[in-house]
Amino acid sequence: MREIAERVAAERVGGTGFAVLVDARGEPVAAPEGRNLAGLSSWPITRTALKSGNSVGSSEFTDASGAARVGAYAPVPSLGGAVLILQPREEAYLAASEARKAAGVAVVVVIVGSLFSAALLARLLTAPVLKLTRAAEAVARGDFLARVEITTGDELQELAETFNAMTERLRQYSVLQVDRLIAEQRKTEAILFSIGEGIVMSDREGRVQLANRRAHEIFGLPSDTDLEGRPFAEAFPDGPLRAAVLAAGLKPGQHEEVDLSNEAERRFLRVTASPVVTPGRGAELGTVYALRDVTLERELEKMKDDFLHYITHDLRNPLGSAMGFLDLLLKGTAGVLNADQHSIVSSIRRSTSRLMNLINNILDIAKMEAGRVRLQLKTASMAGVAGRAIDILMQLARAKNIAVRLEAEEEFSLEIDADLIERVFTNLIGNAIKYTPEGGTVTVSVVEDGAGLKCGVSDTGEGIPPDYLTRVFEKFEQVQGQRRGGTGLGLTISRFFVEAHLGRIWVESDPGHGARFYFVIPRGLAVSADGSVRVSEKAG
Repeated sequence: MREIAERVAAERVGGTGFAVLVDARGEPVAAPEGRNLAGLSSWPITRTALKSGNSVGSSEFTDASGAARVGAYAPVPSLGGAVLILQPREEAYLAASEARKAAGVAVVVVIVGSLFSAALLARLLTAPVLKLTRAAEAVARGDFLARVEITTGDELQELAETFNAMTERLRQYSVLQVDRLIAEQRKTEAILFSIGEGIVMSDREGRVQLANRRAHEIFGLPSDTDLEGRPFAEAFPDGPLRAAVLAAGLKPGQHEEVDLSNEAERRFLRVTASPVVTPGRGAELGTVYALRDVTLERELEKMKDDFLHYITHDLRNPLGSAMGFLDLLLKGTAGVLNADQHSIVSSIRRSTSRLMNLINNILDIAKMEAGRVRLQLKTASMAGVAGRAIDILMQLARAKNIAVRLEAEEEFSLEIDADLIERVFTNLIGNAIKYTPEGGTVTVSVVEDGAGLKCGVSDTGEGIPPDYLTRVFEKFEQVQGQRRGGTGLGLTISRFFVEAHLGRIWVESDPGHGARFYFVIPRGLAVSADGSVRVSEKAG
């Protein structure tokens, strides 16, 4: 028993733990010296050990001083007591606490290491992609020298090499395009600065973007004057020319003419403005002005006017007098003519009449081309006008035994210049009679055609070859092999007269089956204050 007590007193657990042997009352039998065992018998661990019988166990408890302890017990049957192992709670769980701390530190270290590794791995993975992205942005800005150096040995490196090859091709193409653009620009500048017309281009805000050498000369500016970027009104000197250019800009597609004549010379300019648009989208960029010297054209017009004046007064008037005297001779006013004399005078009268008709036709065409013919519109019967033309030519038709028929269900009244339309019918019917063989038929028709009247003249002659269906309305144009005299001006005059009525004229023909001439005149024509013809809003 003594040996057991000594061993128990000498037992140590951890740093401050110890063993105690208690008897059946819970009093200490053997214990280390210097230990505070006051009230040991009342400690929960002591009561539990004495009540446990032959079982062993452990538990946490608080001693009489309030200190938290951990204890274990085992019975000692020979003594009727038990052996208690006692240790402060903190010391008992110190190893577990240290292990938890170590585990926490390890977890933190692992997490930090993982984050670092992940960041490093992400950087290794994304760095090549970022390089490619930055290089692509540089190329988008036009920097075709951008290169990507990636040596990962994988698909990213292949992509970088492909990217570098693409940028090199783009660089070569860019250099080629720049050279081409420079060449095109030089070519355009060479054309603009060598043509005879003045060219000025302005942007949408009216600032000058380009002016060729001829434009500088026209405006009286030195050729090295820098006009680019300056407002139009400031770039060019004030005067009628600048006013004409600005006025033309308000009416794209039309032109303005300005008289710059002085005592030393006559000078006329024509200004035309056209919008500048981008191909495809059609966005307007500005306006281009063409300044053309039309002095020569005006001089030619003056010469033509002088010539027409000469024809009118110095040729037509004597011819008119000659025709009058010839008529007197044919009537026997100056004495009775024998058959030979009458034949000669009649031939002279016919030739003089043809010459007078030629002069009148030339004068009519000149007036129409100059826009100096003003229509005298009045309400008239289209069928009546056609009938008068037939009456005029009936004698010529009878001479060839040609039947001339008028097909019109009613009078068909509308606003026309009856004299001019009568001349159209006369020209068409006269041609039909001329080109129809003896015993043939000429048909004149008037029918409704939408908002106007459609008039037709058809014959049973040779017809017109397809190549001539549009050419016959040109001046002095006649079908080869079908000339029957005349000047080739009748159809031209007819076209002018019809178009003056805002109508149209055309011909249809099958060779060998005659020709069919048609013209359409709209209803509701009216003459404006400036002499131009328009279709009244009340028409229809």
